[in-house]
Amino acid sequence: MNLLLFFVTLNLILLSRLSLTFKDKGASAGSILKMASLPLLSLLFMEVNMAWVILLIYLLLYPVAMIYMERSADTLYRNRLIGLLVHIIAVGLIFSPLLNAEMDRSIVDFFFESGPYVADSALSLLILLFGGLMVMNEMNIVLRYSLKLLKLDPIGKTDETITDQQYNTGRVIGMLERIFIYLFTIAGQYAAIGFILTAKGVVRYKEFENRTFAEYVLIGTLLSALLALLTALMLKGFI
Repeated sequence: MNLLLFFVTLNLILLSRLSLTFKDKGASAGSILKMASLPLLSLLFMEVNMAWVILLIYLLLYPVAMIYMERSADTLYRNRLIGLLVHIIAVGLIFSPLLNAEMDRSIVDFFFESGPYVADSALSLLILLFGGLMVMNEMNIVLRYSLKLLKLDPIGKTDETITDQQYNTGRVIGMLERIFIYLFTIAGQYAAIGFILTAKGVVRYKEFENRTFAEYVLIGTLLSALLALLTALMLKGFI
């Protein structure tokens, strides 16, 4: 498998999906089509061959399917999770030895002239970025879908005293929390993870007087931290 092309393409796809972070009612057709343009940049890194053509067709067809997948709020997070799995499988097949995908010659020459360590460093950075993008948005999708399966509705959507701004601020905090846990795990600084979780608890100490809120935050925090930790541990050996 051409790992450089694999992670370049997946990272561009994940970057485009960041725009879904605050769209709980589904993305419009217009925003989906705008998102579709970013992954097309991956074609610039490839030699034009059968793999290039197949990737182009896939990247052009997927947004059309996504328009239908984003229509139902009830199945939104499930569909987004399925979409992520489809991306990983499809991109993996395209850059597998079956299709013999080749990197653009000018990029190959750059790595060859600069030394093999440049390619290794670039791959490590791409893998690190991949994990970061996964914990920023994709693990949030897994988290939301898991809470839905547990029949735990988001507090911000059921408590009228919490504004949309406060709800979104909570999601940003969760995103930052996962990023820090991911980076600390990669660096082997496991003690710092406890500091992050403790700091979050201290900030929300007063709000924990509400038992329902406290239980929801505890479940969400632990699940969010677990997802970030597992992502980092799975990728740590490849960086």
